[in-house]
Amino acid sequence: MGNPYAYAARRPLAIVVLLLAVLGGLLIYWWLLPLGLLAYALMVFFGGRDPAVAAASQRTPRPRLSSSTFRAQIDMIERTQQEIQRSVSQADGPVGRLMTRISDQARDLVEQAYALCDKGQIIEGYLARVNLADLQQRISTTDRQIASTADPYTRQQLQETRAALAEKQRNAADLTTYIGRIQAQLQNIHANLDNVLAETVRLRTADAVSADSATNQVAQRLSDLKSDMDSFQRVLDTALATTTP
Repeated sequence: MGNPYAYAARRPLAIVVLLLAVLGGLLIYWWLLPLGLLAYALMVFFGGRDPAVAAASQRTPRPRLSSSTFRAQIDMIERTQQEIQRSVSQADGPVGRLMTRISDQARDLVEQAYALCDKGQIIEGYLARVNLADLQQRISTTDRQIASTADPYTRQQLQETRAALAEKQRNAADLTTYIGRIQAQLQNIHANLDNVLAETVRLRTADAVSADSATNQVAQRLSDLKSDMDSFQRVLDTALATTTP
């Protein structure tokens, strides 16, 4: 598990403050160095005590998303999750404590969404390198060669070539289907989190008894969605294992 203070020390803004302190002390005025180091130390101290930073330090590192398609989808999901977190943090007393698990569940869904996006961009990258029109042309050419040859050995080799090309074509079609399913699942996550955000706003005005029952219902919906995602991930992993690019 990660150390929240070490995580806070590596955050981009903290690193910038540290670099400015060193450069300022060396190149401008010496007293900027201790002053900047003090500012850096305070950022690390208070950052390490921040519950959001502590939670982030415990996370498995997220995959880097280079796909603009999946980056856009995860950005929408993540923004909604952050709004849920802010909404929950504004709830007072017992209601706020009840709603904390909703925020935790929403964060877990974001982690799963990242994993889905990572698989999606791998598939997207492969499909971008496959020229389906050229593949079909090669299959058609091979069919004509098979039909025109009289040599058994040549025909056998051509038939094996044709089978390999056809398998690649089927794999590309399957992968196109899977990428569509991933995108649909991500849209489902975003839609559900949007509904949860509205629920958190409503729950903040409820009494503790009403909030307890309503929170349980929201938490159950999120739990059901997570179970659906777990099942989808298993199906996807099996499909990708049997679909060799």
